[in-house]
Amino acid sequence: MMKLTRPKRPGYLDNYKKWGREYNEKRKEGLKPKWHKKIKQWEQLKRDLAKLTLDHCSFCDSYPLVAKNKQTVEHFKPRSKYPKLTYVWHNLFLSCETCQKAKGDNFNKKLLKPDAIEYDFNRYFIMNFKTGKIEVNIRASQEEQERAKITIAMYGLNHFDRPKARSDYYKWLKNQIRKQKIKINQDKETLFYRFMFFFKLNLLSTEAQINRYLTTKGPPFGFF
Repeated sequence: MMKLTRPKRPGYLDNYKKWGREYNEKRKEGLKPKWHKKIKQWEQLKRDLAKLTLDHCSFCDSYPLVAKNKQTVEHFKPRSKYPKLTYVWHNLFLSCETCQKAKGDNFNKKLLKPDAIEYDFNRYFIMNFKTGKIEVNIRASQEEQERAKITIAMYGLNHFDRPKARSDYYKWLKNQIRKQKIKINQDKETLFYRFMFFFKLNLLSTEAQINRYLTTKGPPFGFF
């Protein structure tokens, strides 16, 4: 889960409070309104959220969100429990279907939010490159470790074939670098699972240093 820097609310969501109240009233009446019908600029909203994540999923960082991993809009605090927040800009995230279905209508106040000021992947998590699993950072505080566990579980970050996909991708990327088919400084924003690489890559200054590190020294973080 990459850290996101969210821009100010777009003007087409200026009526978010009014729309939220109306949505809440309809829910109280037992209706199931289609929330996105209120937003005439629905496609623009998806484009704006995609711009925020560079077309990656906000939670698992899969890329690009097309075909079998269809692009969806996720409510961090679910509409079913927080109907008045349905149109709040800071509650909307671009998501893949896998993450959205895993979370469903669940919510926990300790769930990590990728656009929170204090959020940083390496503060809460470490990457196990042998297994492909996202693990809790044992150097984090007990509170931070609990939040990391909740986030991994709620978005199913280690469920299904996700760990294998990350491990396979890491091996593939190293091979592409050896063949000089990928230049990591130029292509890093189009990588899958950017959180696996950015911490260490940001400390290395040249393309040669980065390529040598990835292809000869193993995992970027040196944990394993």
